[in-house]
Amino acid sequence: MGVNSFVKSKLFGVSSNLSVYGFLHFAVDAACAGIIFSGFGSFGNNLPYFAYLILLYNVLAFGLQLPFGWIADITKKPKEIALLGILLTAIAIFIPSSQTATAVFFAGIGNALFHIGGGVISLNLIPKKASAPGLFVAPGAVGLLLGTLAGKGGFFNQFIFACMLIVPAVLILFLAQPKINNPEKFPEKQRPDKSNFLVLGLSLLLITIAARSFIGFAMNFPWKGNQALLWALVFCIALGKAIGGVLGDKFGWIRLGVAGLVVSAPLLYIGWDFALAGLIGALLFNMTMPITLVAIANLLEKRPGLSFGLACTALLAGALPFFSEFGNYFGNKEAVFFSVLVSAMVLLLALKLYERIIKPDEY
Repeated sequence: MGVNSFVKSKLFGVSSNLSVYGFLHFAVDAACAGIIFSGFGSFGNNLPYFAYLILLYNVLAFGLQLPFGWIADITKKPKEIALLGILLTAIAIFIPSSQTATAVFFAGIGNALFHIGGGVISLNLIPKKASAPGLFVAPGAVGLLLGTLAGKGGFFNQFIFACMLIVPAVLILFLAQPKINNPEKFPEKQRPDKSNFLVLGLSLLLITIAARSFIGFAMNFPWKGNQALLWALVFCIALGKAIGGVLGDKFGWIRLGVAGLVVSAPLLYIGWDFALAGLIGALLFNMTMPITLVAIANLLEKRPGLSFGLACTALLAGALPFFSEFGNYFGNKEAVFFSVLVSAMVLLLALKLYERIIKPDEY
């Protein structure tokens, strides 16, 4: 087998794309968190400024994905967009700590670009299915925790984190980009004009995503101060996102997503006092992530970038209350319990409307 054939056979495939982009998702989020929290100790009593930097980063990293997604849909160059995001993030790593705001600015933009590029790739690897996007997104949670702890603990090594970005980024050059195209429009006789259902369905899906973000911030488990349990929690969150799409495609989105939310509600409530229940509840709760994302992408045909951007904007909207003085009112088990149940009902209605627009056997 020639070198070219070997490279094509090993690097040109769904699993290879998911492996490289998934690891880069981990690395980009780890680097961004490390950049922010490496300056945590130097702020002293100026915690409001540190909170401002976190808010700035989140607004850039999540808010910019909507316009960047629109650009990705027009250019159909997600690989190049992802590489640009990695480059800006790598530059941010080496910006001096005395210019933390500048570093956060570059990191936020770089993060948004990478997420859109990698997100569009993941949505098109197995069109209409939730498996690939879930596997792409899942490693990010682990990266965030690693970067946060490295930054706070003074272990944020610029060279190591830059290598984590640059080395796998080179592999992207050898990966075959999937055809950037959502499924063709369904025949008119199978899919009559249901624009009202479309708008309502999209709105409900976005509300569900915003609710998931809100609940994620509200899950202020008392035992999270134990670092071993904190790592376990993050791994459960990542695992839920990873297997949610796979199991949803196999057993049905409504059956898995809605049931997962309903069962997670009492577990998260009990989990305030019993860590094991909280861990299982967090896993089940996060299984809806790839399902809601891909449902939006399927409704917004041929607009994977816009779909990913809308989902991230909803995540930002759900997190905003916790950047205000009202955030303290929601970090309790009662708020989480009722919010999860309401989210389950909204998701059920959203997916029922989805099925009126796109037949179940088409996804």
